[in-house]
Amino acid sequence: GLVGLGFTNAPASIAPIGGRTPVIGTNPFALAVPNTRGEERFYRDREEKQEGAAFVMDQSASTIAKSEIMKRAKAGEAIPEGWAFDADGNPTTDPNAALKGSMAPSGGYKGFGMGLMVEVFAAALSGATLGKDASPFSGTAGGPPATGQFFIALNPETFSGGMFGANLEGLCSAIEGQDGARLPGSRRKKFRDNQSQIEIPEALAETIKGLTA
Repeated sequence: GLVGLGFTNAPASIAPIGGRTPVIGTNPFALAVPNTRGEERFYRDREEKQEGAAFVMDQSASTIAKSEIMKRAKAGEAIPEGWAFDADGNPTTDPNAALKGSMAPSGGYKGFGMGLMVEVFAAALSGATLGKDASPFSGTAGGPPATGQFFIALNPETFSGGMFGANLEGLCSAIEGQDGARLPGSRRKKFRDNQSQIEIPEALAETIKGLTA
């Protein structure tokens, strides 16, 4: 029943606007909002109601997740323009050049500002390692990255004077009431709840088998 806000920083991959050297990571943050009427929002065809989230928003400071660029590089595929920059700060569609350069911040300077906010909470306030000093997540080079996390949990009734439920319902209804519109995370949650099996490429399956052997 609490409103949750979470921050986590990552090894540097985003350069400041006008710069070339990455200083912050993709630095995602997440907002989880409790559903005051249970899971009815996602289970319209069921009678039972369960406590859960009205929506969960999870997004990073970069235009795209770095793992997507790594996947394209491994597959030998180009990336769309606007995803990343090369080591000289020029836009690139070469995933390998992108991995040697920097990620494009989502929304330009606004995305960098969002990532900077996350860095303050997750690294500076938590006493963790700054993204610019952290070792990579992939591989063992440099030892543990020692990046940080920071969580905030708020009781909505303490702040809203009893208006949280009605205000949230009005907000969610205004979004869901529009044709084609949806709440953040709702499509992913629907797929997860209705999916008992997930198809993956044969090569990935073999890699997983090798790791667990």
